[in-house]
Amino acid sequence: MTAELDVITPTETRPTRAANPLYDPTDGLERPVRPGPVPDPEVFCGWVGETVRALDPTTEADPVGVLVNLLSAGGAVIGPGPFLWIGNDRHPALIWALTVGATAAGRKGAASNTVRRLLKAAVPDFVSENTPSGLSSGEGLIEAVRDGDTDPKTGKTSEGVTDKRLWVVESEYGITMARARREGSSLGGVLRQAWNGEDLGVMNRAAMHATAPHIALIGHISPRELRAKMQDSELAGGTYNRFLPVFVHRNLLLPDAAGASEELVGNLAGAWRTVFTEARRIGEVKLSAEAAELWRSEVYPALSGGEDDDGPLAEFTARAAPYAKRTAMVYALLDHKDTIAEDHLRAAWALIRYARASAAHILGPAATGTGDPNLDKLAAAVRNAGAGGLTQSQVQVMFKRQNATQRSELTARLCRMPGYAAVQLPGDGRPQTVYLYAPAD
Repeated sequence: MTAELDVITPTETRPTRAANPLYDPTDGLERPVRPGPVPDPEVFCGWVGETVRALDPTTEADPVGVLVNLLSAGGAVIGPGPFLWIGNDRHPALIWALTVGATAAGRKGAASNTVRRLLKAAVPDFVSENTPSGLSSGEGLIEAVRDGDTDPKTGKTSEGVTDKRLWVVESEYGITMARARREGSSLGGVLRQAWNGEDLGVMNRAAMHATAPHIALIGHISPRELRAKMQDSELAGGTYNRFLPVFVHRNLLLPDAAGASEELVGNLAGAWRTVFTEARRIGEVKLSAEAAELWRSEVYPALSGGEDDDGPLAEFTARAAPYAKRTAMVYALLDHKDTIAEDHLRAAWALIRYARASAAHILGPAATGTGDPNLDKLAAAVRNAGAGGLTQSQVQVMFKRQNATQRSELTARLCRMPGYAAVQLPGDGRPQTVYLYAPAD
């Protein structure tokens, strides 16, 4: 569509698009080489997709980055009314994503700011009151959506928060990850509760409580930082498989970009106000007959385990099946529908596939393993050792049942893997061999 002249309302009938002009190097726009995966055109479905297409020529941000920000923010604005059942679990319209891109070329902030500008025009009160940043603790997040409370000693009543919708954008999510890892931190546990749409509380602070929160979260992080900070224990804790990992890269080179025109933003914002108002009136969301058949015959079997049952990649995408349904619901709601149609489910499925491809690209050898348990064990130990690396003495302790020749062959194979290296560091006596992991972004 032409951004300035062909903006349509969310209730109009739109033709199916067979091509994906957002990543088309022949469209006459200057596009840098994309170093990672490219999403299927199906992700740009419905009114969300039309909005991304309209804004694409106005920003260097990756269209898929704008897309996930819009899905996340849109679900947050809609609030806790709409839901769907997956088994006995009640899922809210919440999408969490980690946009992962190089510091210089990811344009992560540009994607969030593009959506923020649209929201500011469509729902200004939400942007001013419900878009905090700076996740420092679980208690801090609860405070933002706290219930009212009465002190039993003084009888003094503290006022609670009435509107418990939040869209949190963390531009330095690596800092948040570090905070969550601190001993005694409640942040990871509270985040897991928030993704589930559960009441929030911490055991050591009985007065800290929040009922019926509705919190969506976008985190920005570089590939290097994500790889450095992720550890097996964190993955197993279940925090990160609540995020869709989305690789982003600068999509256009716009040296003289002035952003979207006020006319375009205003036109889009008017339609989005209608979408949000109508969606907030919806309760339970179900699949259409066609979508239900697609789910049973193709999507669920494809997302319910298989060859990648083990390893960090599987941990990162463990919630792929329920996330596909949840995402399909948000696509439908933002397309002015109260039922998930087949195209909404296909869009969600395509986005989940892209998230998995993103994780594999970002994590590299850490994602799927090498097929050799000893080599995988050594590689994980070197990654988890951080900047200090893993010494030869520590390798000997780890593999004490192997002889020197076997350990030498193992470390030699490690050093042939991308990002791994052995260095000699001076000491009191002989130089010590240290194994390091330092992949390029």
